[in-house]
Amino acid sequence: MKLKLSLLSISLLAALSNQAAADELPTAAPLETIEVTGDFQRESLQTLSASASVMGEVEMTHRGASYLDELLNSTANVNFTAGASRGRFVQIRGVGLRSQFVDPITPSVGMLVDGINYSGLGGSALLFDIDQVTLYRGPQGTRFGADAMGGIIDLQSHAPTQDSALKLRVGAGNYNSYEAGLAAGTGLTDSTAGRISLYQRGSDGYVDNLYLNKPTQDQQERLARVKLNSQLTDALTVNLAVHHIDIDNGYDGFTLDNTRNSVANLPGKDTQESDAFALSALYTGLSAFDIEFQGTGLQADTEYSYDEDWTCHDATQPKLCAAGLHPDHYESFDSYLRDHERGTLEVKLMDKQGDWVLGAYAQRRDVDLTRQYTWLSNDFRSSYDVSSQALFGQKVTHLNEQTRLITGLRVERYDSEYLDTNGFAIDQDDTMVGGKLALEYQVVPRTMIYTSLSRGYKVGGANGEALAKAKDEGFSIPASAFSFEPEYLWNAEFGVKGQSEDKKHTLSVTAFYMEREDMQLKQWRIDGVQFAGFISNAGKGENYGLEIEGQRLITDQLTLNYSLGYLDTKIEDFVTTSGANFDGREQAQAPKYQYAFSADYSVLENLVLSVGVEGKDDYFFSDSHNEQAPSQNLINASVSYYGEQWSLTAWGRNLADRDVPVRGFYFGNDPRDGYTARNYVQYGEPRVFGLTFTYDL
Repeated sequence: MKLKLSLLSISLLAALSNQAAADELPTAAPLETIEVTGDFQRESLQTLSASASVMGEVEMTHRGASYLDELLNSTANVNFTAGASRGRFVQIRGVGLRSQFVDPITPSVGMLVDGINYSGLGGSALLFDIDQVTLYRGPQGTRFGADAMGGIIDLQSHAPTQDSALKLRVGAGNYNSYEAGLAAGTGLTDSTAGRISLYQRGSDGYVDNLYLNKPTQDQQERLARVKLNSQLTDALTVNLAVHHIDIDNGYDGFTLDNTRNSVANLPGKDTQESDAFALSALYTGLSAFDIEFQGTGLQADTEYSYDEDWTCHDATQPKLCAAGLHPDHYESFDSYLRDHERGTLEVKLMDKQGDWVLGAYAQRRDVDLTRQYTWLSNDFRSSYDVSSQALFGQKVTHLNEQTRLITGLRVERYDSEYLDTNGFAIDQDDTMVGGKLALEYQVVPRTMIYTSLSRGYKVGGANGEALAKAKDEGFSIPASAFSFEPEYLWNAEFGVKGQSEDKKHTLSVTAFYMEREDMQLKQWRIDGVQFAGFISNAGKGENYGLEIEGQRLITDQLTLNYSLGYLDTKIEDFVTTSGANFDGREQAQAPKYQYAFSADYSVLENLVLSVGVEGKDDYFFSDSHNEQAPSQNLINASVSYYGEQWSLTAWGRNLADRDVPVRGFYFGNDPRDGYTARNYVQYGEPRVFGLTFTYDL
């Protein structure tokens, strides 16, 4: 494998270095240089010693994307699951959660919006007035800590400027979908600029409830953002971002016959109402270093609920309600109401040349749960309070003009307290260490190679549901399953990044190897129609693969975008409490390959046609059973007309109308077959299309 990678890297370097000499195509405008904030500083994506993908407004427009999961299929080795009204849970290189029910969780893949930590609150990822989405693969332990063991997704909305700006967006599509957004910004004083954005969208969703005769997976989503930027003095800059999000979506995703036709008489909800802020200040008045401060706060109320039996119970509708009318039927509704409160403080000292960073970080995260469940005589309540403090630093050492050594370290101490109405109380604490060691070599000004070793971590936690089931239902769950230990991830990478001399071809290739220690895996204990889910520690996990992403300006009119991902994963030393041995099996949500190709062609000066295909291999739904999602191949297209200050785009996704599962469970839920265990799936979006008008001044 090392020989193959060496030959590959040599070939890539040669291709990038000699591209212009062999290129006989007419001169065209160079590709845009993309900047990201990766290793604590703003730098080109092509000089970042990490695998990362960036998605901007052009891609969002061509895909008709209003939410994060509508972008993710275009990136290598990234997958997502739903189990809710949206694809809320993201997996990078096979690492990531798939759902949340009773017990508190720590995400493996973090999500930031304007610097605010929305990890675990995936419904927040609405894309209106978002300038750039950056996805970092692999542990980001030095910069982000415990929420970023598998990677992080960073969304940045448009910053305010002194220039007046106005954006209007309206759109409509099938399934009675619509959207309307307004963003405006201007200078408020000579030193302060502001921007406000308001957005609302709705859709009937993709499920027809035949019993209630109405859509029950409908979407109603609203957001408001305010951003202020103030240059108080020549040396002091202050930024403020304030968010309000109101999501009122239905949830009715599963059926006994695995179709989009529900007969549930008690459909659920997937809601979020949240308020959040981020306040930051940068002081550059000292001669030795700059000081940056950031404080954030978030409060969110969420509801996640569903009809557990998926059926109706109406004797006047014997055909629709056949399963519910069975003599052995059960009727059950499950609801999870959570109150989230979060706060963070961070202080950084930064070298003016960007050669070192020292910082301190503190976080508080409290979650109170009320579970209202048919089979409980009283509501179940729990509280989970986590506090953490971290010290971190990074040093860039210039070995010579072409070579840099990056060393980073983060030491984080966390303390957690869990308490519930079953009398289960547990305190956990640990000190975790993460970091990064990278060597970057600039072969020529436009081509870099790097190798890195990084370590990420994820905190342990409590399994309150396992204890409750063992106590009240007599489940044979060992006491060792009532809690689980932290997980650590080592990640080694070798990458080549470059741009051809004529700046018409940009390419990034990354090979990686990851080892997961005390790997956290979800398993289920099933007893008839009763079941309990909890997290356990496997011995280890192994993940390795390849990511290739690039953009090629073929002619003045034609641009090709592409991404390819290969991923091989394995679970080591994992036997479930029911005795199933998964040692050596592939990890869940980890397709062996993923690909995405799209071509943008300027038919006329102002008319652009975009056509794309994307797909992924089959993959396991879960780490506790062997049911799989099938391979998928999807077609997307759009046509955009650009006026001087406006654009009109007709777009479509999944144009061949494929049924794509986005979540799968294996258990018995149908009384007509004696509750025999089988695979049940929730489908993602079918063929969707629409028309979007944007005015941008």
